[in-house]
Amino acid sequence: MIGFLSPLWLWALPLATLPIILHLVARRQPPTVPFPAVRYLEQVTRDHRRRLKLQHWLLLVVRTLLMLALLLAAAGPTVARDGLSGHAPAAMVLVLDNSPSSGAVTDGTPMLDRLRQAADAVLEKATAEDAVWLVTADGLARRASVGVLRTAIDSLAPSEIRLDLGVALAQARDILANDARVPEVVVLSDLQQSALSGATVGVPILVGLPDVTPPANVGVAILDPGPQPWSLGDNRVRVRLVGDSGRTSPMAVRLGNRADRPQLGTVGPIIEATLPAGTPGWWPLTAELDPDEFRADDRRSTLVRVLPLAMAQWDPSDAYLAAAAVTLRDGGRLREGSDVTLGWLGPGASVVEPPEDLAELGSLNRALERRGVPWRFGGPVVRDQMSDSGMLLPAVGVGRRLQLSYVGGAARGVEVTVGGEPWIVRAGEVVLLGSRLEPAWTGLPTSAAFVPFVDALANRLVRGEQALLTGTPGAPVQLPDGVDQITRDGRLWRVEGGAAWRPPATGIYLLLSGTDTLGALAVNLDPRESELATASRSQIEALWPGVRLAPLARIGEASFAAGARGHLRGPLLWLALLLGLAEMLLASFQRRAS
Repeated sequence: MIGFLSPLWLWALPLATLPIILHLVARRQPPTVPFPAVRYLEQVTRDHRRRLKLQHWLLLVVRTLLMLALLLAAAGPTVARDGLSGHAPAAMVLVLDNSPSSGAVTDGTPMLDRLRQAADAVLEKATAEDAVWLVTADGLARRASVGVLRTAIDSLAPSEIRLDLGVALAQARDILANDARVPEVVVLSDLQQSALSGATVGVPILVGLPDVTPPANVGVAILDPGPQPWSLGDNRVRVRLVGDSGRTSPMAVRLGNRADRPQLGTVGPIIEATLPAGTPGWWPLTAELDPDEFRADDRRSTLVRVLPLAMAQWDPSDAYLAAAAVTLRDGGRLREGSDVTLGWLGPGASVVEPPEDLAELGSLNRALERRGVPWRFGGPVVRDQMSDSGMLLPAVGVGRRLQLSYVGGAARGVEVTVGGEPWIVRAGEVVLLGSRLEPAWTGLPTSAAFVPFVDALANRLVRGEQALLTGTPGAPVQLPDGVDQITRDGRLWRVEGGAAWRPPATGIYLLLSGTDTLGALAVNLDPRESELATASRSQIEALWPGVRLAPLARIGEASFAAGARGHLRGPLLWLALLLGLAEMLLASFQRRAS
């Protein structure tokens, strides 16, 4: 690609036509002179005129080329050339993908070792005038000297955070936007298909193509403990494997420190295992495969809460709520009793709907005040809206509801909102619903989420416990209201309830409100990391237009090519000198001949 140091001189290129214009202006026809021997003279001078015409055209071409050479030399053209020993001062972002898949071993060598070697080769060409940023899976951009960056690269280990390469390229574009040096982005990655996304960067991109084929792999993608809390009897666990290995894989499912339940599974189908819960409490649940070339995805963990099932009472005339309660009872998820009241405000834990007769709202609000509940039912809102989806239930249609207002200070305990306003709230062991559980109020009773929702209300929410959250390292997780601390392995994080929080690593985190445990967060690798297949050249070129591809082993030679420019001003000036000498010779011959 040709560039110019002084492109404004290109506006003067039309001046190169001056010799042609002057030639056309100076053309004149000789006068016709009568002479007796005209034929003889024409025959004698025909060859002479032919030679003069040829000299005229040669002189015109030489003068035009001379003007072009001088004007182009003034513009200072440069041309990009790979492999030059030197380059103009450059600003480079080096994207080194140390996401979990970089730990996969091929031919006895982890992929990350190959990426580190390639990064060292790129840094070999950096000079003191270059600015180099290092971007890794954690999303941080580090600018430092070559020596410091080498030390950082040598100490890199496979991260548990997934890197989206399209996002990394957009970050590189923003970094280079305000730097006047020659920009370039170098991507060193195993180039998983699942890690690529589209990006328009606007600066040269160089991508190193791995020269090895990733190993066939299988990992644990889903570990679903089912509805929580677990009952004291047998409970069913669902596991799903992901990857590109078609072989049958031995797997063990384990609750706490108990003996493994051996299983055999293949990629794709759901694998089910039945485990006895044991004593009440929080129990770690693990699914684990035999080790392979990619160890990071061979194990997946979560946490289960074991409690006696709720003993609930409900009004049979409340048709939809009663039908859900009976379904849960018959399925072994609910027992009949008076510990939990479903539908009205009882003496203990209660899930409270608006009364059928809204004239009873006053007495209900006074009863809530006597119980110390800081929420009140307000006026009706009749408007078709959708609830916000969350951990309690997905988005559902709401056509009629009552406003819920908080008494005193900032509202706490909001579980679900509609149009930004509270719809389901909790205060201690009392849960208020903004709508009756009837189709005239909301589409929830006729949705597939209704029975699990009633299960969560009776067995968890009125007991002050939230759903088990899941997440991946580095990705934001929305925390429930009331959570002010998170703990894991003795480490404590102070957090704000209702805000987003990014778990730093895999593991089981307990969500606390003071000293009370409200729930848990199970953080595992992103399942997409298990799919090690490499993207093809055509896929890369389609997602990143204008990208340059080079073998990973030769990435150092191809780097800094955006700043490695061959200057053409010198050759153009030499050409102009030769053309000037040629013009002088031709002009002297023409004068002598005429």
